[in-house]
Amino acid sequence: MGRHAILICGLVLSTTRLFPWSCMAANAVPPSLPTRVDVTDCGAVADGVTDSLPAIQQALNQVQAAGGGVVFFPASEKPYLVRGTIQVRGSGTVLSGTGATIKLADGAANGTRQQRTTASQVHVIHIAGTPQEPVRNVQLLGLAIDANIYQQADYYNPRAVVAEYASRLLVRDVKIVRAFVGLDFGAGSSHCEARDCVIEDWTEDAFDASGDADKGSGAITTHITFLRCHARHAPNSTGNAWEIEDGVRHIRVEDCSVSDVPQGNAFGIRNHWAAGPVDVSRDIQLRRVQITAVGGKYGIYSHSAPRDQFPQNRLVDVRLYDVFCDAPVLFYGPLERVEIEGGRFGALHFGWDYGAKNRPEPGGPRPLEETRVRIGNTQVSHLDLNATGGDFTLQNVLVLAQGEKGLPQALRIRGGAGRVRIVNCTVTGARTAGVDLRQGAAPQMVNSIIWGNADAFRVVDSGGMLSHCCIQGGVPEALEDQGGNFADDPLFIRGPYGPCYLTRGRVGQSVASPCIDAGSELAAFAGLDERTTRRDNLPDRGAVDVGFHQRIPLPRRP
Repeated sequence: MGRHAILICGLVLSTTRLFPWSCMAANAVPPSLPTRVDVTDCGAVADGVTDSLPAIQQALNQVQAAGGGVVFFPASEKPYLVRGTIQVRGSGTVLSGTGATIKLADGAANGTRQQRTTASQVHVIHIAGTPQEPVRNVQLLGLAIDANIYQQADYYNPRAVVAEYASRLLVRDVKIVRAFVGLDFGAGSSHCEARDCVIEDWTEDAFDASGDADKGSGAITTHITFLRCHARHAPNSTGNAWEIEDGVRHIRVEDCSVSDVPQGNAFGIRNHWAAGPVDVSRDIQLRRVQITAVGGKYGIYSHSAPRDQFPQNRLVDVRLYDVFCDAPVLFYGPLERVEIEGGRFGALHFGWDYGAKNRPEPGGPRPLEETRVRIGNTQVSHLDLNATGGDFTLQNVLVLAQGEKGLPQALRIRGGAGRVRIVNCTVTGARTAGVDLRQGAAPQMVNSIIWGNADAFRVVDSGGMLSHCCIQGGVPEALEDQGGNFADDPLFIRGPYGPCYLTRGRVGQSVASPCIDAGSELAAFAGLDERTTRRDNLPDRGAVDVGFHQRIPLPRRP
């Protein structure tokens, strides 16, 4: 094959990665190559001084007039300056430029606060269709965007990148710095994805998935995925790294992280409390998210509007899978369903409102009415339940309090007779009470360990039922002993994932923990026969061991 033929084939192959077309018959004529316009050919200059907006918009217009194509930004040490918003209105448009930076000019967003309209906002890139004709298959690839927020004044909500009524938008390998809001999949957008993106030094929010239902448009934003995206190093932010709000559906945040945000929160999952229009958000999932060094009030908070005041405003179905968050987490409702599976957390608060921003503790009671809460296979340092509303299941949870560094109680329950079931949990390390029950609390506890706290229980005007539990000091008089309980040292030992494994023998002695095989049912029935309480990581077999079970490490790849 000749050199020119090889080059042509390579160009065709690279083009198909950007614009895959449907399968063609063997004798079909290949489609023509898409339009590709270099912004410097239209007059753009990457010198940080020249306004390149007219040239970039000319390149976009050429591509859009051709029905789609690539707008290319050559790499440069200095940015392409823009004194206004880059408008992307055509489907099939790709903005590509690894090593290229687009920067908003000083003062470009000045004076827009008083106008407060969508038309008056100044963003860096605005991708927008209409409700009748969304813009489709747009891609942003490899660019860096400097939103230059500290050189703007009296502005109204500028975004580095905002999409409205966009379908199948891909934002990949994009870095955004110095933004008010970084990347917003906004009103009416659907089936969009941010992949391998980084946002640093934002002041309000880094990543957004936001509908427009609170404004009465009825716009729904749905099927939005953030994959391997990272929000970090935001010393001036008092907002959220991720804002998920106001009429959003099927949101996935996977393998993402938030770090080094000394004043802000990591995730705000909520609707604004707006009356009138129907505003429903649902099916929001965080998977394998890492949250570290977040100094705002909460790592994650999620809440819904009071039904009696806002009957058409609902947030339902929030799920956290294998999330690591050392900052406090708050849920109040009603939310209909909350599920936490796996992961590790600091304090988890359920059923209390946000409270004052300048105080670390939650506010007053805000029960999770009509909400089913399940927490499973999870480690926390403090668990705080206002159980006067909702139903709570804690299954295989380790509440490992932080002693003098943490809150006084490990597990605190207020109210909720018959609303809380605690199965195969371990509660240890509290400097006062392991379990604090007040205001009519009456949990059912099965196959659990309450040991290694200053007191096992503090019970005030409350009760509960215990069966097959290991209780330091025995079952309190205020609680009902349903049999199988004992007060023998569980003989904790440290293992691969921390403390609270059960020893199979002390040094020089063949003594096994009394918690082994002491549960009320088979491990397989409890769903714990694929987990372990043993330091050698063998799975639990036969009658279930009492207390928390750790995961078994995956075998190493050959």
